[in-house]
Amino acid sequence: MAEDQRPSTADIAAFPGNAIDRSAARRATASLNRLRTVLPEPSVSVLAQEVIARLAAKVDDTASPDETEMAAALADALCARDERTALRKVMRAISDGTDIETIYLTHLTGAARLLGERWTADVLTSAQVTIAAARIYAIMRGISANLAPDAWPDGRHAVFSCTPGERHTLGVSMAADLFRHDGWLIDLKVGRSHDELVEELVETDYAILGLSAAHADCLPELVRLTAAVRVSTPHVRIVIAGRLAEVEPRLQELTDADAVSNDFDTLRAIMEDFHDSVSAQSGAARG
Repeated sequence: MAEDQRPSTADIAAFPGNAIDRSAARRATASLNRLRTVLPEPSVSVLAQEVIARLAAKVDDTASPDETEMAAALADALCARDERTALRKVMRAISDGTDIETIYLTHLTGAARLLGERWTADVLTSAQVTIAAARIYAIMRGISANLAPDAWPDGRHAVFSCTPGERHTLGVSMAADLFRHDGWLIDLKVGRSHDELVEELVETDYAILGLSAAHADCLPELVRLTAAVRVSTPHVRIVIAGRLAEVEPRLQELTDADAVSNDFDTLRAIMEDFHDSVSAQSGAARG
């Protein structure tokens, strides 16, 4: 992929107002750009397909003609040579009074469906869709802070899971037991396939996800899972722990996780910070 076609972080920083989380958008952009130097091309293509498919599955079939037209224009913009085109279109819509939920659940999802259809029909190449998926993911990450629910589960509640395909589940099971001993409500999910796990996570009322990753060869699946979680439940905080956190210093950047831990005490502190942040956000929403 040509360097000038990669998503840019420079213009994200210049966006006005609080409609987009500049830091989250920049991290997502940097993560996806770095992945292209680490993962083989087929894995990057699968990641793009994951983003497009997960977003397209959320499309609102009751969209008005104007909203459908906007989704089509956004799909075109996401494939434009100038990576700023789609971002500017979204910011213009927000400035004109379009709410964040409509941007996410109608415009971005509608654009994703069109991109998927064009990819299937060979109107777009895999490289073009990969670029578009990276851009749509960065936009989605930027607005995700505004998509949190008004209320969160009571108590210290989190989901723990290992990376799909990971056979070593003792570590995540022990961590779940230790957190339960500390008073946490831990929903432990092991032995699920990628799709099974994402489907269960979508149906679960939670705000924090702890993922265990033991080996470097699970990185492509871990990246695919975090992207699916980001798209399907954008408000969730993600922390990754396990052996991979010790041996891969770029793990947080590569996965776009909120935090990475390589020891239990650090993990405990991260989880407490996440809980405090979620509680404060929930309290502000209720107030």
